[in-house]
Amino acid sequence: MTAKTVELEKTKVLIVEGTRMASRLLADALGQQGMVAVVGATSNVTEALQAVDENHPQVVLVSDVLDDQPGRGFELAKEIHTVHGEVRIVMLLDSCRPEPVVESFRAGAKGVFSRNESLQVLAKCIGCVARGEIWANSEQLGYAVDALSATSARKHFTPDELQILSKREHEVVAALIEGLSNREIAERLNLSRHTVKNHIFRVFEKLGVSSRFELMATLGRRKASAAAIAGNGKPDGEEMQASLVAAAEAGFTAAQFVLGQMFLNGDGVPKDKVLAYKWLLLAERANCGFSEASRIARKRLATEMLASQITEAERQAAESPAGNSAYRAPAARESHAKMAARFA
Repeated sequence: MTAKTVELEKTKVLIVEGTRMASRLLADALGQQGMVAVVGATSNVTEALQAVDENHPQVVLVSDVLDDQPGRGFELAKEIHTVHGEVRIVMLLDSCRPEPVVESFRAGAKGVFSRNESLQVLAKCIGCVARGEIWANSEQLGYAVDALSATSARKHFTPDELQILSKREHEVVAALIEGLSNREIAERLNLSRHTVKNHIFRVFEKLGVSSRFELMATLGRRKASAAAIAGNGKPDGEEMQASLVAAAEAGFTAAQFVLGQMFLNGDGVPKDKVLAYKWLLLAERANCGFSEASRIARKRLATEMLASQITEAERQAAESPAGNSAYRAPAARESHAKMAARFA
């Protein structure tokens, strides 16, 4: 293997630290970790945004304190996530208490990293996040799951609130719920990626959400929202549930996770531990941001269930079309087509 080939395999990282010196020192140290290629290091928000545009990093490390302002890093992370959805973000935290951890994920981060850990662990974190995995321990993910449940329970989009979205923004929301990337949305709607980013930014501002995760969970778990965003007039809980089940069976992890949470909390449906376990198990098996959150919720649920209930849930998951990889591909294509038609 040539040196050039090895270089191509390195993860491109941009570092945004609290001070320019700290940023440079971290860049020098991290650059010696083998599989990391530092493409920029700054402490300035404007420079950071410009560096993302110009250098196309795969991962951005962002300090929660920037410009001597605690929390400024979360604002930067949110802007990067909104405008550059393909870029992965890791928040560098002085404290991994619940508040900064939850705020990190709300800002769109895929990982949280404590400064008390080693550079070797940080390099491993970067590699995992670059591959699309979530970097957080069980306790930190527990904070995020608890916060998401509380937020979704309070948040409720009325039909009037959703009417503020334009027709194009409705189409973008539909694609986001399906889990499409900015590039895929641009191809579907025949738009530039820059235009898609602008639409997403305006949707987040209008609906008061800060991440795709929060948007999908909030819309999916609210009967009135689901019916209104689909353009069906008066909300219909059974229709909303049927749509979610169809998407979940087709292999959409967001829908599987949402259904698991609904049956777990009795949110619009009767509480059902078996069905909650089934959908969380299926979501857990997917390689995306919902998998680890699903695992945490499922493990907690298992402590409240009988062995026979767990066995039944696992049987249902195994027999579900979503659990059959041979079935999933055509089902997913059909579901994509149906959803696109409904949101057109």
